[in-house]
Amino acid sequence: MNQIIASPKFRSALIQDILFSRKRPLMASSTNFAKCAVCDKGIEDGFSVTAKSLPKRTAFFCDVHYY
Repeated sequence: MNQIIASPKFRSALIQDILFSRKRPLMASSTNFAKCAVCDKGIEDGFSVTAKSLPKRTAFFCDVHYY
């Protein structure tokens, strides 16, 4: 709930109540190392890695195997 309060010192102020939800968030995420889908080389090996969107997933390819 938001409330707008008028004050002589300030023209107006906005006070917002913070509500903490106990529900799980709707979006889930995960992280992985970006490694080439073909040769399994990554940035730590000195290769640049590029993401390519495929019909059902996103794949990563190094600069040698990027089509």
